[in-house]
Amino acid sequence: MAFDYSSSKVKAANEFKPYSKYIDVYGLKILGLGNIGGQPAVEDEFLQKTAQTFKLLLNPAARGINKKHQTKALKALANESVIQRVGVEAYDAYMPRLDNDNYNGWDNVNDSTNATDFIWHLRDASGTYSPSGEAQITENIEHALHTLTQFALPETFPSKFNISSTNGKDSGISGDLYAALQEAISNGVYNITDYQWADDGSEDYGQLLLREYLYCLIYAEWGFTQLYTEDKSLSPEWSDDHLSPKAIAQDNPLGHKLFKDQISKVISKPSRTELEEIFQDGDTGLSGYQPSQGTTTKPNPDNNFPKVDSGDSHEVYAGAKRKKLKSGANSTDFIFDHAEALTKRNADHIIGFSSNKEDRILLDSETYPVLPRKGKASFESVRSKKGVKQLTMENIDLIYFEKKGQLFLNANGAERGFGNKQEGGLLAVLKGGPSLTAANIEII
Repeated sequence: MAFDYSSSKVKAANEFKPYSKYIDVYGLKILGLGNIGGQPAVEDEFLQKTAQTFKLLLNPAARGINKKHQTKALKALANESVIQRVGVEAYDAYMPRLDNDNYNGWDNVNDSTNATDFIWHLRDASGTYSPSGEAQITENIEHALHTLTQFALPETFPSKFNISSTNGKDSGISGDLYAALQEAISNGVYNITDYQWADDGSEDYGQLLLREYLYCLIYAEWGFTQLYTEDKSLSPEWSDDHLSPKAIAQDNPLGHKLFKDQISKVISKPSRTELEEIFQDGDTGLSGYQPSQGTTTKPNPDNNFPKVDSGDSHEVYAGAKRKKLKSGANSTDFIFDHAEALTKRNADHIIGFSSNKEDRILLDSETYPVLPRKGKASFESVRSKKGVKQLTMENIDLIYFEKKGQLFLNANGAERGFGNKQEGGLLAVLKGGPSLTAANIEII
């Protein structure tokens, strides 16, 4: 059955008091608290920013997403009546406290739905909303990930993401996820000291550790820890020595494998450009949220040549399989950070690439270790096949065959050929053979 990726307008939540409004996004209901407890009602725009955050995290067109798995995850959110609660400032900012004795309907909502924690619209002492855009990004994504990892992943991959205990205690939880957590603790990647206050030995405590571990793992795999967290660190909870996929793979290989093989198939890495446009210092960013009637998508993850249209987005990711990557109306960065055999069969096709509007090709140095770690690689452009062969013996990193728009990675130094296909070969085909210079290519 196809899944309807629909999203609603902000609606009145008369049946969900003390929440006053909600948005439905992809089967998830996002509820905003009303004007209660000395705090103003959650603003419509912030509710829309939260909804847009979930859209970015659940983008069916994102690199590596398996629509069959993602559809299963989203159906689980709807079937289990999962909600994301949203409030202002913090839990203890509401006086009297948030419970059923003080607010009618509180227990009714909690009993009829499933939820983890709140996303808070942050305020400083002066009452300024979202004083730090980076802090608000982390607030939204951390707690959105808590919701998705608690309810979506276990239903999608039950054998991998088991969070249920056989005896009601945290010691009764078993499976790949729990093993990854224990490995991370043993190897000094993850530290649970900050959660000792909650250690009652229960299943709930075990699930808390798993949620927080997955948030730290995903944030580090995305490279977001050093971008959006306070002091660019989650230490001591997550080691500062494990903020890249390579470092995680070395000391927490079980966690890295879960991220690569399951998590990244359902949860998409949000565009930094879009996040930073939405969440700006002083709450000046705009959500960009657009409700829709839904686009019905067939769960066909193995489509050999899917089309990825960047629209107005500034970032387009190269896929795990052959893709059509379309340049947008503005300057577009085509990011290559996924290792596949560099063959004609796997090469992505870039449509509409233009040096005039400063399109770029960004190559990840960890994915392609033959390239220099930073800055520029050596580059040459030639018009003949003979010229390509000659350049493979001249220690040139990147060779562009203008006639066919083929961009090659040379992993063989000054030796003949491009080297092992896992390291060198055809990176991409630029349709129409547009102009390409060293200025359009950057190593990241």
